[in-house]
Amino acid sequence: MRRRFFLSLALLLTGIASVSAAEVGTVFANNCAACHGADGSANTPQGRKLKAKDLRASKLTDAEIERQIREGSKSKSGATAMPAFGRDLTDAQIQEAIRTVKSFRPTEPK
Repeated sequence: MRRRFFLSLALLLTGIASVSAAEVGTVFANNCAACHGADGSANTPQGRKLKAKDLRASKLTDAEIERQIREGSKSKSGATAMPAFGRDLTDAQIQEAIRTVKSFRPTEPK
């Protein structure tokens, strides 16, 4: 319990998390949160440096998110903006990451 408290505190102080790690998918936490943040805001030191996208504002379809995860993306200058994870993640892990990315979007009023 104490260890979890200090881990959560450390993540909050470094800007990496504003939600608990248990609330973020494992695949996302292990592969994406360093840049996109545990809350998807990209408000992390690495995210700001690389100009990572705020996933809370993403309007990409599932297919577009999947392509981005599998193939990565390049900046306008041709440099790698996001690495490809297609060889590192299973199909199930990619689907988990897609669900996590979409979970950051604000819920639409009914």
